[in-house]
Amino acid sequence: MIEAFCDGACRGGNPGFCSCAYAIYFGGKLDTFGSWYLGPERKTNNHAEYAALIHLLEILFQNNIRNVIIFSDSKLVVNQTNQVWSVESNDLRPLMSTAYGLLTQGCHILRHCRGHSGIEGNEFVDKLCNEELDRQEENATKT
Repeated sequence: MIEAFCDGACRGGNPGFCSCAYAIYFGGKLDTFGSWYLGPERKTNNHAEYAALIHLLEILFQNNIRNVIIFSDSKLVVNQTNQVWSVESNDLRPLMSTAYGLLTQGCHILRHCRGHSGIEGNEFVDKLCNEELDRQEENATKT
């Protein structure tokens, strides 16, 4: 069984400076992971959560990995992408559309998991997001 986790983080307010991360587990063992800084422009936490999901889905697509159970701690992203909730934000609508297309194309399942509840994969991607933001803050103080 293949499971994956994704997360987005925001600092300095909402909107703020954002990062996102993913981790893929094969048979319960961590296989691949990554994180990104989403640039100097301020974005919302919801944008960061969508960016995390889209990055993960693109990696799965590029590697022809299908039928993955994906976990996100964002109820909004999970419910909008699964077509349970409508998307009211014009900024999020294209992100949801991209996520939905990649999700269905890969025959993946997207599920919600509670953040900060001790779930190893979720805690790991949360840590990756924060480490990415820490690196950006450290680089900013050096210049």
